[in-house]
Amino acid sequence: MALPPDRPDFTDLATPSDHKALKRLADMDTSTSTPSDAGLQKRGPSGAVIGALVAPGAPSLFRRKTLSAVLLLLGFVIPIATVVVALVRRNEITSLVLNENFLYALQTIAVLFVLTRMISVIEVIRSRSEGSPRGLASMLAIVGVMLVATPAVWSIARAQDLSGVINDVFVSSGTDKPLAANDDASGDGFKTVLLLGGDEGPGRWALRTDTMILVTIHEESGRMAMISIPRNMYKMKFPPGSAMANEFPQGFPELANAIYPYVFTHEDISATYVRGDLQPEALALASAISYSMNITIDDYVLVNMQGFLEIIDALGGVTLTLDKELPMPGNIPGAKTQYPPFIGPGEVTMDGTTALGFARSRSGDSDYGRMGRQRQLLTAIASQVEGSDILLRFPNLTEIMRWTVRTSLSAGEFSSLVDRLRSGASVKESIGLVPPLINPSNPNFTDITNLIDALQASIRDDVDFPYA
Repeated sequence: MALPPDRPDFTDLATPSDHKALKRLADMDTSTSTPSDAGLQKRGPSGAVIGALVAPGAPSLFRRKTLSAVLLLLGFVIPIATVVVALVRRNEITSLVLNENFLYALQTIAVLFVLTRMISVIEVIRSRSEGSPRGLASMLAIVGVMLVATPAVWSIARAQDLSGVINDVFVSSGTDKPLAANDDASGDGFKTVLLLGGDEGPGRWALRTDTMILVTIHEESGRMAMISIPRNMYKMKFPPGSAMANEFPQGFPELANAIYPYVFTHEDISATYVRGDLQPEALALASAISYSMNITIDDYVLVNMQGFLEIIDALGGVTLTLDKELPMPGNIPGAKTQYPPFIGPGEVTMDGTTALGFARSRSGDSDYGRMGRQRQLLTAIASQVEGSDILLRFPNLTEIMRWTVRTSLSAGEFSSLVDRLRSGASVKESIGLVPPLINPSNPNFTDITNLIDALQASIRDDVDFPYA
């Protein structure tokens, strides 16, 4: 149909290729869009892969909400929360790391830490179009997952090691009953733990218990006392009907520190003290102390003293203030450093070797004097060790504990005792069963029983004990 003669003809403008202005517009449109698309192609998914490694699920938050939420929770929120809990509870870190449920949870979190990142980076790479470059992103994903897997694998290995230590160190009697008790024994409202320190080395338990300390704790208040038993106490008695009582009806004729090796070297006697996985020798000694002094003994902790110096070194040493100069004893085998001739007076920072010499020396005073120094050393270690120290040094501590420590306490009870000591639960009193209070060569065990009863009463009532 013909156009009216007065209407202009725009046919020529409809063809962009024939119109220079429209052609320029088309060129401008191409020039503005192409660089942006090229930039996207060049950048690829590498940035998203890094995001997936840092916070799994975050890059796909708007694409797959449910998957992203699960990945973020399991791979980011829970691990961060675990670290926060460990930092907040660092003063109770012993309780955490010796809790097998916590160790299992830690291993699970470590596996999820790696698995969620693997799933997230795979999702990121697969979500890209076919034209997107994936080689660099894939390589970055592989390297990144390997990097995050390394600390996770280390954590799992350490948790398994700790589980092994728990099984080795915390031996069980198979019952909740006290180790040793008489029907009328003192100790109602108290928990009493026998600390034994021997003179042997790694993995050797046929030792003389030169250190014997009763730690009695008032359970309601947390107040505690330490009672040192001389190694040279004679005539220790045993419960009637026991193998040692039948062997020594008039009391043990040697020093008290010889009871442990005597039972160890007499299999017929040792067999009568078998109780679960506990050391029969420790049970025999605990029964002698309990019966002789009429006190309930709930548990024991046995430490090889040559390993004690390793524990102090692992904790970073200990600082004590000495009133006077103390001559040091001869070096023991396995010592890492040589003793100085003297230490003190004044503030002295000790490594494990020096601390052990401080606890062993008899030159400056007597056997009884070193018993007091041993209690002083234990109190100082307990008060100076921080939760962060234990957390940082725990891998070394656990390896040392494996061959140094045996205890009838459960892991939970042991960690509770350590945390209580370290958190400042006061050692209200500290005494030794030594002259002039007690004559170890001819002890009156009734006097000892009365002394311990009075000590526990002062702890319970929070009053000063006159003989401390």
